[in-house]
Amino acid sequence: MNDDLIRKFCESRYRWPIVAIVTTLLMLATVYPLADEYLEERAKHSDLSAQLKDAKTTAAALPAEEKAVAELAEKLALMEERSVDESSVPAFRSRLVEMVRESGCQIRRLDVGTPNQRPWTKGAHAIDETLVAGAPQPTPFTLERRAVLLAVDGPMTAIHGLLERIEDERQLAHPHRLQLASASRGGDTVTMELELWYFALAGRNG
Repeated sequence: MNDDLIRKFCESRYRWPIVAIVTTLLMLATVYPLADEYLEERAKHSDLSAQLKDAKTTAAALPAEEKAVAELAEKLALMEERSVDESSVPAFRSRLVEMVRESGCQIRRLDVGTPNQRPWTKGAHAIDETLVAGAPQPTPFTLERRAVLLAVDGPMTAIHGLLERIEDERQLAHPHRLQLASASRGGDTVTMELELWYFALAGRNG
């Protein structure tokens, strides 16, 4: 650098304002990148804070949601226990035979039919397919209706006891037909023929 230029600069009355300006420019050159980085990090912090707030809100609601899910799962399990699907037919048949014997009746006939299936829609009626509340809305389930025909002989008290046992099972069933007739002329033995419809919901394939 020229010594004359340095001497003139040092002797100039503008040297301090010039030093101040140059120093400010140097500071700005350094601060601007830091400012950009700060703004970027602040934006990230704001996003993370919002996410954290949402997470805290979700976490606070999580116990209530878990409780609701547990209650629904319990209700669903009880409903599934009351239904008769393909997997539960053997146990159901055995239980029905046991109830007939415990009531003091004699089995004449026991037929468990194959299920009648149809798509299940919201608001539909399990028994009457023509009854639908509102516009049909499809669900991922199929309704299974299985007809069970039971014919037994026994005293009227035993028949009554058997019907009470069947009712106490509280399964998803509908008594479609019931016929009573005397099994012998002048005797106390009664023949009962009962047709029940049992229901179950199954997930659709695919």
